[in-house]
Amino acid sequence: LDLEVIQCGYCQSGQIMSASALLDRNPDPSDRDIDAAMSGNICRCGTYTRIRAAIKQAAKA
Repeated sequence: LDLEVIQCGYCQSGQIMSASALLDRNPDPSDRDIDAAMSGNICRCGTYTRIRAAIKQAAKA
């Protein structure tokens, strides 16, 4: 919510599941790791940079 990632919500369940799985196996992912893990999810609103930032924020938490 801090980064205003969610827009239409269409892709959010898949984005959250993929991000959670990524952080479970890699608690400090690089940009390349994030891009690879999230590549199967398509965001109609194009919030990819915010999604990456949110994953980095979650990794620090």
